[in-house]
Amino acid sequence: METAQMEDKYPFSYDSCEFKNKRVLVTGGTRGMGEQIVRRFILGGARVATTARSSRPAEQAPTLFIPADIGTADGVQAVVDAINKEWGGIDILVNCVGGSDAPNGGFQALTDEHWQKALDVNLLAAVRFDRRLLPGMLERRSGVIVHIASIQHRLAAL
Repeated sequence: METAQMEDKYPFSYDSCEFKNKRVLVTGGTRGMGEQIVRRFILGGARVATTARSSRPAEQAPTLFIPADIGTADGVQAVVDAINKEWGGIDILVNCVGGSDAPNGGFQALTDEHWQKALDVNLLAAVRFDRRLLPGMLERRSGVIVHIASIQHRLAAL
């Protein structure tokens, strides 16, 4: 979607220069909350990268889209490598990826594989991005990391 079209459909006020010259990575930025975070940063003038296992929505136009499974160490490294190659680092990291495809039934239905997959996507992806991108922020003495959690913690394990 062109920025002008996004502006027409955005219901809140914003400053189009608020994030000017900022390099932003939003994980899980192709759907739901992540998609809206990407949209807001674009409207604020940022260069935005996003990543997902799914394809990018046709109407979304981040500066950089990197298809990857960040539930794996290799997927996170591929995203970091692409961003470092294109931009030399980032200023803002928003870890918004998350979810679960675990079956109903709580602890009786969950296997070690279900737990590992949930940890890889919901926890370790963020940890891996932090480890790889935070040193550059510290070196530049500038940067922001935001972690967004899912509602999974509210679901019963019984």
